[in-house]
Amino acid sequence: MVISTFYQLTYAEQADLLLKQGTFLSTRAEGNFIIDLYELQDLIIEIFYQQEDEEPVSVMAYDTSEKLKKLTMKNLQPRLTIKKNEPFQKGNYAA
Repeated sequence: MVISTFYQLTYAEQADLLLKQGTFLSTRAEGNFIIDLYELQDLIIEIFYQQEDEEPVSVMAYDTSEKLKKLTMKNLQPRLTIKKNEPFQKGNYAA
């Protein structure tokens, strides 16, 4: 699906498509918004909700590669690191 086709759908059609074919990825808070992130075919979809009443206010669609380029331009650093010369700790780890 291309971005222009997604934007031609009504909000109800977009929501229905995301629920049927999309994959929920994560939720984050940013400013006064709660943002749900979905993957739909070759698109990344962000749904913005008002934090106070969780009312949807905006839907943004990105080409997957376009969104990844924007994210990597922010100089993101991984939180998971392996330090040299430190042994792994025993534990129950799940991926």
